[in-house]
Amino acid sequence: MSIRLNHNSAALRVCVDRAEQGRISGRVFGQRLVRPIVFTDIGDLLLQVEAVLDAQNFPQAFQRVRTFVPGKMEQQPPAALGVEDGIPAGEVAAAAGQVTTFLLSVVTRRNTTWQGYLEWLDSGERQEFESVLELLKLTDQHVFRQN
Repeated sequence: MSIRLNHNSAALRVCVDRAEQGRISGRVFGQRLVRPIVFTDIGDLLLQVEAVLDAQNFPQAFQRVRTFVPGKMEQQPPAALGVEDGIPAGEVAAAAGQVTTFLLSVVTRRNTTWQGYLEWLDSGERQEFESVLELLKLTDQHVFRQN
């Protein structure tokens, strides 16, 4: 029996290991990933997570990407076929960043952007966001308020 993604198993644990000069880097763990994602800045994080969301079609995109040149992406995202194929839940729960750690839950992707919430594991605070821009602002405020 295949276990399907739901909003709990689809949450990504973002471990911020460095935060310098307005730039963050770290790793992302999740049951929906076959291996951790390493990101060098927030833009890199967003692009890699978007590739995973597209590969798994969860949450479903509001708009489909079209191209004039058919072809494959240069690198396949580390998206698992099912929860049972991803990183084990215990390993995900044990992952922690050197600066901070938060859960990123993308609930919908309406109007070609993300909606969802962040759960900051160091403070227990939960913040909702209605767009990627709002997500960026919330992340920046929390991470650089800490330093």
